[in-house]
Amino acid sequence: MIRIEHLDKTYKDKDGTKRILNDINFEIEKGTWCRIVGPSGTGKTTLLNCISGLLEPDEGKVIIDDVDLYQLSQDDLSNFRRKNIGFIFQDFKLLPHYSVLDNVIMPLVYEESSKKLVHRAKELLDLVGIDKGLHNRLPEYLSGGEKQRVAIARAMISEPKLLLCDEPTGNLDIETRDHITNLLKRLKGNGQTIIVVTHDMDVAKEGDECFQLKNGELKQMELIS
Repeated sequence: MIRIEHLDKTYKDKDGTKRILNDINFEIEKGTWCRIVGPSGTGKTTLLNCISGLLEPDEGKVIIDDVDLYQLSQDDLSNFRRKNIGFIFQDFKLLPHYSVLDNVIMPLVYEESSKKLVHRAKELLDLVGIDKGLHNRLPEYLSGGEKQRVAIARAMISEPKLLLCDEPTGNLDIETRDHITNLLKRLKGNGQTIIVVTHDMDVAKEGDECFQLKNGELKQMELIS
């Protein structure tokens, strides 16, 4: 279970202090696909970063399977995040000078035997629809949809308990968007816990629970059909 308690986050700019997240509270059961919707600039990425342990909130708790992330040391938090949380970034964040295969294994390259890791990476690339002929290709020679699929494979390499997706279809054409959405459905069907933030209402129709983030507050919405 993922439990978020009284999460607050503010930023300072030239106009003063702006509260991005205001007393955010919600729970997600294992195997749930949760959608968080709202227009750009409302703090969806900030919320994901706080849930993932990448950005410490000003106040509040993020608890994953009874582990309070922000009570951990930085080393323990980094280890926990690497083993338990997969993050699909909006801009992919693939390493430009490493091949597709190397990008996928990178999160665990110093922890597991290379033979075992490469085997699992190839299985994941096959799962997301990346042809073997692309395994040694650099990211700059991939399409946007291919980059997103590689990013999903990388996020799954550690078999994480939680998969966080930041606008995973935001820069894709309709056909590729639908492919990625169907892939997430398959992962959810295998018991994966997923949080997707999006402003694409077609993507928001999928999943179990839906929340709207607006003016720093998170409110549950009725399921979109």
